[in-house]
Amino acid sequence: MKRTLLTTIALTLAICSFGQVAYLQYRAVPGDREAEFVEKETKYWAKVAQAAIDQGKMATWSLWRKVGVTEEGAPNYVFVNTYESFEKANPGEVWTSENVQTMGVSPDMVETNSFAKITFDYWLQIEDMIPGDYKYAIVNYAMPKSRGGFIEENKELWKPMFEKSIKAGKMGMKSWGLMSVVYPGGSQARFSVLTWDGFDKISDVMNYLRYNPDGMDPDFQEVISQSKMGEIMPEGGFEYSIVYELVKRIAPEN
Repeated sequence: MKRTLLTTIALTLAICSFGQVAYLQYRAVPGDREAEFVEKETKYWAKVAQAAIDQGKMATWSLWRKVGVTEEGAPNYVFVNTYESFEKANPGEVWTSENVQTMGVSPDMVETNSFAKITFDYWLQIEDMIPGDYKYAIVNYAMPKSRGGFIEENKELWKPMFEKSIKAGKMGMKSWGLMSVVYPGGSQARFSVLTWDGFDKISDVMNYLRYNPDGMDPDFQEVISQSKMGEIMPEGGFEYSIVYELVKRIAPEN
């Protein structure tokens, strides 16, 4: 992933427990080369990320695998790099020749760009979150009519409900977060905000997603009664809700 980060500043699934901004790079990896891709990225390039994190040049690094197939040719992996701020988001200080040497092999021997296509990348700002460790993340991509309204309602109405549920051990949820897109933007953009719900087990993910009118939480019903999401997202909800599985995460030891 070094090559694109060094050449493309044009612009988070932890999505992150640290950092205020995130760079997401989506990859389409052929099925017959997934094992090779994962080995090279987690065994070698992850060492470069570790060096940068140890130097304070990056807050976290993680690689996520999409669960299932949404459409042919769509990205099935995503890197999430987080930074403390945009002022400190300097990829040139991360993927340096010195840090690359920590891999112990020539970069050409472990490159992945030639077969794992970079489909698109995004820079996002972390608006709010409930920290927690998790292995699976439901990422909800949205393009609301009012981005400000979406952010404020999530912070003021939905976050307290999720906080209560996580503290009570309901629904298996371990974390929640909210991010807004900084770049790219415009009417043709894929999404302008996203939320994530973190879980430890895929069974908890599916139970959370399934239709279950008899098991609806009273707190959820109360939030729905106060929600204005019908006005904020008049087109009918999220553009996409996709489940990702954590492959590897690197964060500061402390």
